[in-house]
Parts: sequence; structure tokens; C-alpha cells
Amino acid sequence: MKIRSFLILTFFMAVLIPSLVFGAWSYHDGVKREFASIKDRHLLIAQNLGFALERYHKDIVAAFEAIGESLAAGDAMPHMQRLFSQLNMNFVVNIDKNTGAILQTLAFGETVAPTDLSGEELQHMMSHASTEKTYLSGVVADTNGKNRIYLIRDFGSFVSLGSISTDYFIALGRSISFGIKGHAAIVDQFGSVLAHPLKDWIAARKNIAKVSAVKRMMNGETGIEEFYSPALKGNMIAGLTSVPGAGWGVMVPQPVQEIYEKIYRSLESVFFILTTSLLMTFGIGCLMAKSLSAPLERLATAMQANARKRKLETVGRVAGFIPFREIGDLRNNYNIMVRRVTSAGRRIEKLAYSDTITGLPNRDRLQTLTAPILQESQLPKRGGVMVLVDLDNFKDVNDLHGHDVGDQLLKASAQKLLKVTGDLDLDHNKAGTDPWAPPVVARIGGDEFVIMVQGLIEDAQVEEFLTDLRTELSVPSDDLTFISNASASVGCSRFPQDGRETEELIKRADIAMYHAKKGGKNRSELYSTKIGTRTAAELRRDLLDAIANDHLVLEYQPKICVRRQVINGVEALIRWNHPELGRLMPDVWIPAIHGSHIMDRLGEWVIERAMKDQRKLAEAGFDISMAVNIGSRHFAQSNFITSLDALRSKLDFSPAKLEIEITEDALFVSGDAAMCIFKQLQERGYKVAIDDFGKGYSNIARLASLPFDFLKIDRSIIVGAFEDARTRAILRSTIAMANELDCRTVGEGIETLEQAEFATKMGINCLQGYYFAAAMPLDVLIHWIHHALPEVVEDYQKSLQQAV
Repeated sequence: MKIRSFLILTFFMAVLIPSLVFGAWSYHDGVKREFASIKDRHLLIAQNLGFALERYHKDIVAAFEAIGESLAAGDAMPHMQRLFSQLNMNFVVNIDKNTGAILQTLAFGETVAPTDLSGEELQHMMSHASTEKTYLSGVVADTNGKNRIYLIRDFGSFVSLGSISTDYFIALGRSISFGIKGHAAIVDQFGSVLAHPLKDWIAARKNIAKVSAVKRMMNGETGIEEFYSPALKGNMIAGLTSVPGAGWGVMVPQPVQEIYEKIYRSLESVFFILTTSLLMTFGIGCLMAKSLSAPLERLATAMQANARKRKLETVGRVAGFIPFREIGDLRNNYNIMVRRVTSAGRRIEKLAYSDTITGLPNRDRLQTLTAPILQESQLPKRGGVMVLVDLDNFKDVNDLHGHDVGDQLLKASAQKLLKVTGDLDLDHNKAGTDPWAPPVVARIGGDEFVIMVQGLIEDAQVEEFLTDLRTELSVPSDDLTFISNASASVGCSRFPQDGRETEELIKRADIAMYHAKKGGKNRSELYSTKIGTRTAAELRRDLLDAIANDHLVLEYQPKICVRRQVINGVEALIRWNHPELGRLMPDVWIPAIHGSHIMDRLGEWVIERAMKDQRKLAEAGFDISMAVNIGSRHFAQSNFITSLDALRSKLDFSPAKLEIEITEDALFVSGDAAMCIFKQLQERGYKVAIDDFGKGYSNIARLASLPFDFLKIDRSIIVGAFEDARTRAILRSTIAMANELDCRTVGEGIETLEQAEFATKMGINCLQGYYFAAAMPLDVLIHWIHHALPEVVEDYQKSLQQAV
């Protein structure tokens, strides 16, 4: 919104809101006062009509009673004829109570008195005769169809019957008229119309007893009522009252719409004044807004021109109709800001596109630098390599020495990479006259660097370059001499053969790097489709899907008890049925998830599946224990015991049937926490095994302090002891140590009869390996125990006896 529009709108609202508030207040106050006035006026009119009808009722009752008695006495009262006519009396007759004969009659005006009482209606009215008071009927039609009200009184020996017309009621109702449709309505004690603006209702003696106001009158109430009028088809407000004695009701209604229209008319002048004031004030506001906003708009136009040019420039002096000092200050401050932003922009650009630790280009800058090189490298002779360098064991450096040392290692590694690329001597002539693009070195995150070199085409050149990189990175830095095992895993892809986009080439190099790291680290690997199509990140993603979609399976390898020649348990080994890559063994993908949270998810899945499969084994008649491998990170989690107990309770599983196998590195990662976890497992009845003993650095002192049940000796120790006396001595002492610690030993990787016999002679308790059986699915395992196990054990026993 422009400032001019805002100011105009502000002025407009500043006038409009008070005007609306005042107008609304005036309207509501007018409504309140008008309704209060109308209620008082209508109620007063209704009460005055009620008083008139009350007097009329008393007069006609008195006149009727006097005539009846006078007629009985033989007096025709000729002097009262005029009064009776004014009271709209039609006739009075005296009737013998016993015979029903008419004794005396007196008619007024042109009315003819009845000569007999054969009519059922007259007979009905006679039943209401009372000696205590005169009874008035509701409005009825006489023999001529005219509306009449009958009066009846029992004088003991005779009954007097009189009739009056409803002309007085009609005249009285017509005397009240106000507004357009304001009127008076009179009803008898039964709710039938005596007087009303609608003549049809009067003639038909319309009964409106269901109208709420009429109900109140029939109940003898006096007051104000708002109701819906079926006659006028609208809401009405009425003052109402009832006539004591007679029971008649009077109401003075007026349409509510008429009242609002009257209020509107009375406020027209107020609204006219408010509208005029609003327009005048709005015009003044527009003039003021223009004088204030015009200089600002001209200043904004100059700024927009700078924006279109995508270049910040200072703005010259902007003159306005009135030289506001604040606008001048705004221009000056804008120019100061332009100078500062221009300076800061240069710094931001450097920070946005470079790594803060090494100063190398970051991933975004890498895209910018490599895009033009790949664009013009469409032919193999103009191609090159994309190299991904991953520092080995960088996480351990951070954990052991701190992040400051890790940052120093990154800086030193960056300088080494720049040195190697700077020393490259490429032959330009082979590619023509165009020179090669300079090598690009970037850090794309964590411990990963990317190098792009155009012109490295020959295999020998590429291999030499990759070797130089690894050699240079393995040289200890002067400031980091205490890091003696620095190395890197290097993956390399070629362009344009392996891809024409930066991310595609990095992905191929990442696959090669992962393959190199899986092969033992400090290696380099050239990408080819033979080594796979998945990066480590993609394998981690696929594995999460596999866990969720149950694409993993467990196979079980038996452990044979040497002494008893029976199966002592099985070890659960995981396999992955990848939907695209087929069956994958753990050594293909376990390195990709090592140390990540996925190891925890995988460990929980393996434990739960192994518990379920153990139950199936027990149901088949083989209640043997299951051994599962747990990663060091998962083992060290604070909730490891809690989640294990939850699974056990959920599946109603016996802890004695589960062996937890951990490698020795878990003892170093978890520290003193390992002791606590070992004790908790032992207290709950779980079995604990140290897996791959002798494969890495074994801490004998730490092992001696831990309560474990099985020591699984790595295959490399057994094979080495079979051939080397020194290794044999180590194996013998290891078995002796295990016996002293009251734990059983398991020989892993037994593949030949000679290795089995040797391990048995050395005193190993259990044997596991391909010589006895490979890992197999659960159903195959059950069949194997039933049918193949006896034969395998028997063959082995015979072999031992022959050896002896």
C-alpha cells in the first residue's frame, strides 16, 4: 500500500469511525426513546378505552336491570327511551321461569322483541341466568345476522333477557387511529372480535384468542406486548388491558416497522450532516496526504530504480512541496545504509560461498564453479575426474581430542589437497589449444572434500593422482604430530563418462568412496557399475524402509557343544532382500550404518524377531538359546535395558534363552557404563557374550572385571594358532583365562575338519562354522536339527576317534 493511500485511508477512518459511532449511538438512543414513548402512549390509550368500556358495562347492566324490574311492575319507562337508545340496547323481555312464556317486552328503535324462546342459543343463554349478577354473553349473531351481546338476569319469579348491538364498540375502536396502520382492537371475553379495522373480522366475529396479546387480556392482564399480527402480516407492539366484570379486552397495536421508519425520518438530518462532514474532512485529508507523501514517493521511485538495476546507489536530494526535515534525514540515512550494505555484501558473498573453517568453496559455490566446466566437457578428450575424499576416523579425532583439533585437521587436510592439485602438470596439447580449467577443491560437509580436475583422462594419470592424495594426507602435520594414523578413503568418478551433472558425479564418487572404505579404509576406488549404484546415504534410507516394510530376514547358524556333541544354541545372522539389488549380505551395508541411530533400530528389530523365532523353535521341540549381535552404540544407550525388558514382557520371553553378543569396542565406547549394563543383564537372566575376541585390541584388565558368559574367539586366532606356535600360546592362555573366569568359549569360523579337531584339542567348548552348518532360515534350521544334526555330530565324533 502506498503511503498516500494509507494516509488517505487513515484520515477517512479517523472521520468515519466517530461518525459511525455517533450515528449508531443516535440511532439506538432514538430507538430506545421512541419505543419507551410508544409503550407509554399505547398503554395509556388502551387503559382509557378500558375505562370507557368499564363505564359502558356498568351503565348497560344498570339500565338492563332497571328495565326488567320496571316492566315487571307494569311501568314502561317511556322517559328513558332516549337513554336506552344511546346505550345501543335493542330490547328487554321478561320471561316466566316455569312456562317459558314471555310476560313483558320492551323494544327500542326499529328492533322487534322475540315472541318465543325456541332458539337453542337463547335456551343456552337462559342456563346462565343468575340471581347474583347479570350475565353477558359473547358476541353472537341474531336472527338477522347482526352482531349482538345478550344480558340475562334471574329476578326470582322471572328472568330478564336483553340485547345490545356492538355499534358502540365499533365506534369506540374507530375513534383510535394513528400512524399508517395504528388502531384499536376490542374482543369479548372469549377472544372474538368486537371492533377491528378489518370489517370482515367484525362481521365474522373472528376469534383471535391464540394471539399472545389476546391471551393476556383474557387472563385479565394489563401491559405491553410484541406479537405477530396475522391480519397485518407483521410484528406489532401493543398496549393492552381488560375490562373488569365484563371480561372484554382492549389493545392498541402499531406495526414495529412504522416505528423504525419514523425513527429513520427523524435521523435523516443527522445523517446528512455527518455525511457532509465526512466528505469535507476526507477532501482536506487528501490534500494533506498528497503534500506529505509526494516527496516520499519520489524517493521510493529512486530506490526502485536502484532495485531494477540490481545495484545499490546513493540517492540525490529530493525536493517536496513542504521541505520536511524527516524526509531529508531518511534520504541521508538511506545513503549511509547503501554504503554499509555494499561493503557487507562483499563479506556475505564470501561467507555464503566458502567454508568457514578451511576457506575452500562450499557445496553451493562448487555447483557454480563446476557447471561451466561440465558444460564444455561434452567429449571424453575434454573430460576429467570428480574425486570425493573422506577422512578416516575423523569422528574419533573429535571425540578424543576435541573439535578444535578436528578443525585444525580439516585446515591441514585442505592445504594438502591444494598442494597436490597445485603440483599437477597436465599436457594441454593433447586436448587442443584450449587450456584446462583450474582444479576445483571444495569442502562439502563434515570430513568430506571434493576435487574436480579437468584433463586427467588416462588411467595411469588418475591412479597416480589418487595415490598422491592419499600419500599426502597420511603425512602427519607439524601442528598435529600426535595424530599418527591420519588417512583417507578416496572415491573417483569420471566425466563425461559417469555423468554430466555435478551431483550425479559426486554420487558416483561417493559410491566408489564407500566401496573403498568398506575394503579397509586408506584406499582409493574408481567408480564402475560393478561396485554398486547406491551411496551410503541411500543405503541408510533403503534400510529404514526395509525395517518398516519387513524386507529383512534372520538366518541362524548352529553352535555345537564339543563335549556333549549336541546343538547348544544358534546365532542370528541378518540378511537383506533388497527390492532392487536382490539379496545383500551384511558386509555390504553394515559399514554404511555403523555408528548411526539406524543401528539401534536394526538391533531392536533383530531382538524382537529372534525372540519370536525362539518361541517357534521351542514349539518345534528345540528350546535352545538365541544369540543376537548388538552394536556398540546401541548397547551404550541409556534405554537399552528398558527397551529390552519391554520386548521381553510384550512377548512373554524367557531371558535365559537370549544371548547378547557385543564386540570389544563396545567396552571402549561405553566406558564404565558397560559394567552397569553387564550387571543388569546378568541380574535379569540374560546371557552375555564377547564377540570377535582377538580381532582387535583386547583389554584383558577390562574383560576380567566384566561378568560375561561366553567368549567367542575370532576365526583369525584359531587359524593363526593352527599354523603358528606363538599364536597357539596366546589361544591357550585365552582359553585358560576364560575357564578361570567361569565362562565358556566358542570357536568362530570353523570351516574344515582340521580346524574343528584343533579347536577341540585346545579345549574350546563350542564350535560354530561352515564345517557344521551355514546360516539357514528358521524352517530349514528346524529340519536340519531333526534330520542332519545327528549325522553331522556322528561324522565329527568318528573323525575325532580316528584322530585319537
